[in-house]
Amino acid sequence: MKAKHITMRIIDLIMTGNLLFLMALQVTRQLAHEWIGIAMTVLFVVHHIFNYKYYKTIFKGKYNFFRVFQLLISVLLLASFVLTAFSGMTMSRFATPFMNGFLKASDARKIHLAISYWSYVLMGVHIGLHFGIITAKLPKGIFRTISAVIMTGISIWGFMLFLNANIFNYMFMQTHFAFLDYEKAAWLVILENFIMLISWAFTAYLLSLFIKSITAMGKKDKKKIVFTILYAVGIVVIMGVGTLMHFVTSGGSESSILAWNTPAGNTSQTAENDNSKIRTENGSPDNTEQNNTEVKDNYVLIEGGSFMMGSPETENWRISDETQHEVTLSDFYISAYEITQAEYLSVMGDNPSVFQGDSLPLENITWTQAVEFANKKSSAEGLTPVYQIADGSVTWNRDANGYRLPTEAEWEYACRAGTATPFNTQKSLDATQANFYGHYPYEIEENYFDDSVLEARPGEYRQTTVEVGSFEPNAWGLYDCHGNVNEWCWDFYGEYDTSDTNNPAGTKIGTRHIYRGGGWNDFGKNMRSAYRAAGSSELKSSNLGIRLVRNASKNELGKVTIKDESVKPTNTGKMLIVYYSWSGNTRGAAQEIQRQTGADIFEIELVEPYSADYNTVLMQAQEAQHRQDRPAISNRIDNMEQYDTIILGYPNWWASIPMPIATFLESYDLSGKTILPFCSHGGGRFGQSLTAISKLAPDSYLGEGLSIHYSGGSSLSDDVENWLKTNGIN
Repeated sequence: MKAKHITMRIIDLIMTGNLLFLMALQVTRQLAHEWIGIAMTVLFVVHHIFNYKYYKTIFKGKYNFFRVFQLLISVLLLASFVLTAFSGMTMSRFATPFMNGFLKASDARKIHLAISYWSYVLMGVHIGLHFGIITAKLPKGIFRTISAVIMTGISIWGFMLFLNANIFNYMFMQTHFAFLDYEKAAWLVILENFIMLISWAFTAYLLSLFIKSITAMGKKDKKKIVFTILYAVGIVVIMGVGTLMHFVTSGGSESSILAWNTPAGNTSQTAENDNSKIRTENGSPDNTEQNNTEVKDNYVLIEGGSFMMGSPETENWRISDETQHEVTLSDFYISAYEITQAEYLSVMGDNPSVFQGDSLPLENITWTQAVEFANKKSSAEGLTPVYQIADGSVTWNRDANGYRLPTEAEWEYACRAGTATPFNTQKSLDATQANFYGHYPYEIEENYFDDSVLEARPGEYRQTTVEVGSFEPNAWGLYDCHGNVNEWCWDFYGEYDTSDTNNPAGTKIGTRHIYRGGGWNDFGKNMRSAYRAAGSSELKSSNLGIRLVRNASKNELGKVTIKDESVKPTNTGKMLIVYYSWSGNTRGAAQEIQRQTGADIFEIELVEPYSADYNTVLMQAQEAQHRQDRPAISNRIDNMEQYDTIILGYPNWWASIPMPIATFLESYDLSGKTILPFCSHGGGRFGQSLTAISKLAPDSYLGEGLSIHYSGGSSLSDDVENWLKTNGIN
């Protein structure tokens, strides 16, 4: 054999070995993964240089079906390798960081995950189409038969492994993150990757024989016809037995086998905004009470009663401000739907929403605008306005029959619809039941690398609001209580007054108002019925809207006046940039802000830093959030009192602030100061980080935030400049 051919075979073997390790990120970890990818790209180029003569033959000779099939696989493999390499390089942290920003990081991640598995499968098929060269040299007879039986068994095993790993979900972009087992032995991971590759190779080999046999049938070769049937049966056996074994070992879970074949969200039900679509006789889930769902102009009558507000201490991801206590409520009407943009526009004459559409929920509205809308809607319909608005205070006439915001207790009571579980669906929500950050269902944080134990599996992330009523209602006929947009409530945020049990309306003085339900970019844990978010009266967000209520009868509860003691913004004094950065994205943004402002800068450093390994820090971060740790900071700011404005930067970790930010906020007296948050993220924007800051610094003014997608790319400088101007900083 010529030296060139020997070299080519060696390169092919190295590429195959590289592929097995590339598909084993849990073994190589990020740094090695990137450099193996670079090596693979170089070898891929060299492979094609050595095979340049193949390209000369493409337009020569006759084409039969098998040759067309071979060419198709080669073209697809070439395209998939190029896309895999390019997408990987654009989000590289070590090997090619200079390419960051060529693609949106979220798009690059989705492409890289999907196409890398397509490359893996196509590589197996490509190898299988050349199996004939290997098998031709095997001795005929019983040895070849035994080899075929062994290969069939290995292929069934490999196909079962492929199904168990839910790889079809990745290939068809049903899941945008790979869930890997970091506890599995490295040798076993590589072996399983090899077996799955062999499975596709042997299946492709059988398919190639089938195609060749079909081609030969025109010659009336009966022997070839028999072979055709046998090859077809072989393929069916591999796929069928592998699927059956997967079904048996997964406990008969239909969703685990077929979920990849059903686009996420296609089982949701879109409801028009009219009375005919509201269920007036809803079947309740098990163990829930049936409520009188009288409907009047899209408003559902909620019969009063008592319920346990808050969450039990056993509820996962509960927060300490969710103290469970009994509350009793009177009857009230509540909108079946979140208020739409069309409805708001017809009353107010404008539409502040970021995502525009008549049937989409209203969003980007402040609490103050919400009460003004309620009053104006009441007047337009001949009802008595509920609110009297004065400078810094609002008086609620609790006897008035007009529209108003629900109290926090009313909202939770209506959302729960008789349930006592984290969600009104009884089980965890998935992306076919609500519009949220579907990649992160409830309890994904601690099960990130093995989501098979979850009640709800990762699904679609729509990255926008959807039409109101797009999913099934709760047992009392209310749509989108979980997800789509958060909903403002009347109450100020604070610890529950557990002695105030009859139609509670919250404290009379505060700086933050409650909003509930979670939005399109929130994680499952932040959509729980008991979860409490909070923001200033002037907070605006593309995931924050309203749902109105009305009294069902004259309740004679009199009037209640609340006073907003929020701090007013100050931006005339000295500024300090404080940030925590792990990957460097937040640090880069902080340095750009300093360049434009000349502010002092302080990087939070930890006594015990988090791991430098990405997958390890994922687990460390969620564990710290779960425990609400306060990691010790090794450096300190002297004379904090000299600063008027704190420009606070952090990465979005698990839809909230990293715990070092919590340590910082609790380490200094920030009363009266302005906090301007900026946050680097991978798609979830601020998540619930603004709520976390609002709760930890209630006596500070929280200004307009800046969300930065990863490093911010080429637009970072302009984005920072515009953000500073929005906050009155030139």
